[in-house]
Amino acid sequence: MKRLSLILLFIYICIFSQTFILTNDGVYKSFEKILSGSFLDMFYFNNTLYLIGKDEILNFKANKSIYVESPIYIGEGYVFSKNRLYFLKDDKLTLIRVISNISQPFIYKDVLFAIRFGNVIALDNGKIIWNLSPDKGKITKIRVSNNILAVFSTYNLSLFDITNPKYPKFIKKFNLVDDYIYNGYHVLLKDNIISIYDNNNKLIFSQKVNEDKLITDGENIIVGNYLITKDLNITTYPFKIKAFVSINEKIETVQSKFDMLWKASISSDISGKPVAKDGTLFLTTTNGKIMKIHNGKIEWSYTLPFIVTGHLTLLEDAILVPCWDDYIYSFDFSGNLLWKIQLDSDITLGAAYDGQIIYVVSDEGFLYEIKDGKVISSSKIGKWPISGPYISLSGQIYTIDGMGYLWKNNKKEKFVGNIKNLAFSLENPQIPPENSIILLDGTNKIIFNKDSVYINNIKVITFEFDILDGVIGKKYLYILTYDGILHIFDKNSIKVLKKVHVENTPKFLILDNIGNLYVIGKTINVIATNDTPSDPWNSMLKNFKNSSAVNY
Repeated sequence: MKRLSLILLFIYICIFSQTFILTNDGVYKSFEKILSGSFLDMFYFNNTLYLIGKDEILNFKANKSIYVESPIYIGEGYVFSKNRLYFLKDDKLTLIRVISNISQPFIYKDVLFAIRFGNVIALDNGKIIWNLSPDKGKITKIRVSNNILAVFSTYNLSLFDITNPKYPKFIKKFNLVDDYIYNGYHVLLKDNIISIYDNNNKLIFSQKVNEDKLITDGENIIVGNYLITKDLNITTYPFKIKAFVSINEKIETVQSKFDMLWKASISSDISGKPVAKDGTLFLTTTNGKIMKIHNGKIEWSYTLPFIVTGHLTLLEDAILVPCWDDYIYSFDFSGNLLWKIQLDSDITLGAAYDGQIIYVVSDEGFLYEIKDGKVISSSKIGKWPISGPYISLSGQIYTIDGMGYLWKNNKKEKFVGNIKNLAFSLENPQIPPENSIILLDGTNKIIFNKDSVYINNIKVITFEFDILDGVIGKKYLYILTYDGILHIFDKNSIKVLKKVHVENTPKFLILDNIGNLYVIGKTINVIATNDTPSDPWNSMLKNFKNSSAVNY
């Protein structure tokens, strides 16, 4: 078929996250050092990253300094210096007022909180609107995180809800701690042990750390050289962190050209993920119609007697199709039925293949091993499997049953919840959070969780809609969101390269062995990428063959 070159002109917006980290010797962007120097703090205001030095505030991008004596950034664009309150605008400081005899000032919703003469005070337009005295001991520190004011004393920690900062509401007390922040959980630091409690005061996390100060962006926590995400994943950096800023930027890009290889319309729903190889796509509609599509043309089709919801699996010379009529089917690439095997019950999930043996799980919870069109063994596992089977390097078989339990071969191991897939580099399964997808790109762990992408537990991309599917190439990262948008990113810089709106509710992405990207729904779009799949686990089911096995 003649190659189509479509010339389009459109502007698109994508939100992606960049993390800037301040250490004792400079500024890093993720793990890459981008500026050397000694700075005290860092903040982001009015779409600009600023660094605080001894007697200056530096606009990072413009490399322009604002000279001010011993500046302290106290939030919402306000800077405090030598009893003077300034507001930062257009790289200039405007004096607001002089405020004497205060320490540890912080601005929240234009109200200034500080300690004065042993009490906590709140000032609105320079006037005290309330003050708070300690019930016991002496007030030593205050912190504001999200809508919580934490008041530290020599006796205890008291928390107040300042959603309306003019009318604080007492919440609760904790025993004396070194530091505290609120990110949806109560995060306490005492004697270099971080403890995280839910809102019912239940301890849900505890970890020994190497610092006595907590840093937060309102969601993630930094302590020493550890970054702890809100879902309690930990990333260890090779340096201690003094401050960090996570920036969600809207990038507008004009995309003038992309190469569409072909399109095809099937006008039917698809429930199971298709397979593709050498520019040819094999798929099955939910109502049981199998198709081979090449260059936009349906070369053959075969209709099964019942529903198909599981993924197809590609072997060296055949495709496997699971069906709700209790049979697993095998077809050659010309559409000839090679064999079919009846199992004990419906087959909702697709098969796995490690290069020698086919593995299938039935809805009644039986695990079958099949070779040369014959069942060679079966064993009992949990009923109503929701994910699997997956095959490790040594041939261990993993599934997740309908109750959320992980099975290894025919042994129930542990509860993992409603997870969408497992991933393997060698032997041990990588388990994502609930309702998430995990992929492996070299040594990097990539998780698609709702509307966000995490690389090694660091959030790097956020979309307006949740993620449907994603695949990893050696050059690019491809993500499909629920609004029907295909997003393509440079894998190393996480810079958005292209955004394509795909019609008719796409569901799946496949990157085949020759670099064709298939965006699949009722309409199939195939795009040239000049890319190839990465290793070791670049798709939800391992690869373009849906093998779900390390060895194939």
